[in-house]
Amino acid sequence: AQARLEHIGRGRSVQTMLSKMRCFSRVARSLPESAWRARVAAPAGAAMRLRIAAAASLRAPEMLCYQCEQTSAAKGCTTSGICSKTPQLAGLQDLQMAYSKRLCQLAHALGANNPFEKECATLVLESTFATMTNVNFDDDRFVNYLEDSASLISKMEDAASKVDKSVVHHTLPELPEKFPHGREALLLASGKTGLLARSLRVGDEDLFGVVEMATYGLKGVAAYLYHAEELGGEALGAYTAAERAGVYQEFFRIGSYVAKAGSSPPDGSAEAALNEALGESLAVGALNLKVMAMLDKAHGLALGSPVPTEVSTQPPTSGNSAILVSGHDMAVLHRLLIASEGKGVDVYTHGEMLPAHSYPKMKAFSHLRGHFGTHWGNQIHEFRSFPGAILMTSNCLRPPTKKYRDRLWTSGPVGFTDIPSIEGDDFSPLIQKALSTPAVTEENMKVTLREKSRRPTLLTGFGHEAVLGVADKVVGAIKAGELKNIFVIGGCDGTENTRSYFTDLAKETPADSLILTMGCGKFRLNDEDHGTLAGLPRLLDMGQCNDAYSAVVVASKLAEALGCGVGDLPLHFAVSWFEQKAVAVLLTLLHLELKNIRIGPAVPAFLTPKVVGILNEKFGLRGADLAHEDEDLAQMLEGN
Repeated sequence: AQARLEHIGRGRSVQTMLSKMRCFSRVARSLPESAWRARVAAPAGAAMRLRIAAAASLRAPEMLCYQCEQTSAAKGCTTSGICSKTPQLAGLQDLQMAYSKRLCQLAHALGANNPFEKECATLVLESTFATMTNVNFDDDRFVNYLEDSASLISKMEDAASKVDKSVVHHTLPELPEKFPHGREALLLASGKTGLLARSLRVGDEDLFGVVEMATYGLKGVAAYLYHAEELGGEALGAYTAAERAGVYQEFFRIGSYVAKAGSSPPDGSAEAALNEALGESLAVGALNLKVMAMLDKAHGLALGSPVPTEVSTQPPTSGNSAILVSGHDMAVLHRLLIASEGKGVDVYTHGEMLPAHSYPKMKAFSHLRGHFGTHWGNQIHEFRSFPGAILMTSNCLRPPTKKYRDRLWTSGPVGFTDIPSIEGDDFSPLIQKALSTPAVTEENMKVTLREKSRRPTLLTGFGHEAVLGVADKVVGAIKAGELKNIFVIGGCDGTENTRSYFTDLAKETPADSLILTMGCGKFRLNDEDHGTLAGLPRLLDMGQCNDAYSAVVVASKLAEALGCGVGDLPLHFAVSWFEQKAVAVLLTLLHLELKNIRIGPAVPAFLTPKVVGILNEKFGLRGADLAHEDEDLAQMLEGN
């Protein structure tokens, strides 16, 4: 029985574990009580008791995850994630978020007097980023994060006790008194940190859902701030030390709020607590606006301002070996281009790395050849069809198949069990792997991609500087009545067929309108030729999901030029969401009081009908009518 229990926490599914529990139970019942008690009291009894407790907790699986749009039945994943996250990984991630929130509490209490500010910021950003959907599937990485977090908490509590002793005693109720060493002990401790356990303690599903919305938005902020720091934003002059410190202190303050509000009953009335949670969610949006501005400036200073660029999607003819780079991290791609220059290796982009081709300092590398494939959801098909090595720099990673697993590397917070990760700037193993793969030729790149058609080139690089460079044309077209509407259609894409709503909506927009798109949602639109207006393509690809900031800048400048408010512009939003960065962007749009935003395919599962009603009443936020995009369009054109 004990040998069977060695598999606790390592089983392939909850059902497998429960089967093992039943087997154990049958064996246990066959033993005399005296023999059983003696066995538990034996020297190895502590480990055995731990396994028995773990077994008991797994009789009623406590996994619940609803942080992404594709969560099971639009309610929550309870046995394994749609993303392929196991219950064990979900538990470790829940536990890590609890430790990260505790770090936020301590950092907020210490303020500017935090002697561990750099260490805390680095650990909280990366470990929080790693808990996002489709980022990290490696249990061992989370065990390491947890060990590092526990060690840092101990040091920070000692420092905080000299400033405010109360903060040391007011820890999170779900955290164990002593750090549980070992994977099984961590899994057992994680039960108290999950959504089910915490929601019961809070006792108000409306409040709890809004606090989770703030938490998921904070995860998105962590991702964007991580990328800005990776680019060396402060050293570049993208932001000052004071601006950086202010952003982190606000991050820690909100983290401290969600730590308490997401684990304990409200102190006052339910209505006051809900209003406070909604206010803090909008504070996440305000913080994200600052961080997106920092990231935008860091990209510009490090790589040059994006310029409109046609990117080839055609099979290459160089005959060199190749590396495919997916994800979002421009800093990693730039370092790879430097490391691989002159090595006989070409580099291609995938997914949201398409805008890399519009940055002048990226364009300077002749071995950055073109773009391969579509959005992240098609990577299993597309990666297996790419003949070279592959680097995943951020989300969204799907569990790799044997067809390309031995050619895959990760970097930063991204991880998967037994998949190698780039250490520092040492890309040599990746480059050597690429050189060992077949040279890329037109013949072996003749693959059938999942999308039914492929344009020979894709146009990207319409950031705010590029668009504002022709603002006079846009303003003139608006004043002349040639341009009557501007649609923002894009965001985070997913794999459901219902996402064709965004494709159909874009097709049906009138010819006197512009379409701004960004994120991997662009791949639902950029197969079509939408024509031109006022000398501009009607479809303007502004970049990655964080480049929603460019849309905000363009809207603000246009409103200024026209002498009106942003809310007075004929501006319409249809936001495709999938993971937590999209939550951060949505909260930013709500913070800016932009109205009548449609989100989809599904309304977030963490929002109750009451909260959805409140957001609809205040902001006009609503779910996309997936079967009737024509009716949504008609309402948009009427200003609703």
